[in-house]
Amino acid sequence: MGKKRVELKRIQNPSSRHATFSKRKNGLLKKAFELSVLCDAEVALIIFSETGKIYEFASNNDMAAILGKYRIHEEGTETSTPISLQNVKYHESGLEKLQEKLNTLQRKEKNLIGEDLEVLTMKELQRLEKQLQIGIKRISDRKMRIFSQSSKLLVHKVRALEDENKKLQTKLGTKGESSTSVQENAAVHQTNLHLGLNTLPSGPSEMTGDGDNSQIGETEISNS
Repeated sequence: MGKKRVELKRIQNPSSRHATFSKRKNGLLKKAFELSVLCDAEVALIIFSETGKIYEFASNNDMAAILGKYRIHEEGTETSTPISLQNVKYHESGLEKLQEKLNTLQRKEKNLIGEDLEVLTMKELQRLEKQLQIGIKRISDRKMRIFSQSSKLLVHKVRALEDENKKLQTKLGTKGESSTSVQENAAVHQTNLHLGLNTLPSGPSEMTGDGDNSQIGETEISNS
């Protein structure tokens, strides 16, 4: 079954009229936005409600530029102004707007560093002060995050160096014990050689106790 066609006439019920206006207004604004994006078109849409409230949409959020271009076009159509002159006027208008924006930004920059404050009202000064406080807080928070990250990195490096130091001390301790043991064995061996107590290898040539006594006896007779 086909969709019933709605008769176009003023809606008498205020609630229904308001609901229809809100719904169709949103749809119209959405269509204008889609047209500007999909087709790269310059679109300007202005809607006044029955209560006088204004709703508008402009490509790149620059209604003044689009309306200025429209006025130049209308003036050119009425007076048969050459197209080249229309373009000049349009670009001149754009340059003026850009210059105004640049001047505004330069003035705000000076205010942020404490210059040209004499022309500001109390409300503007309070707003500027609030902006500066917010900026200072963000800068402080960023500094604290950087400091925290640097501290964590430094602690990690210190721990790595401590672990490396412990490994080196362990290696040096093991080598020191080995060197001391070798030195002690060498000293004992040298002492034994000096006292004549170096142990001879066991075998047939090893002297017995009787042999030693006879040799001592012979020494004593020769001395006498």
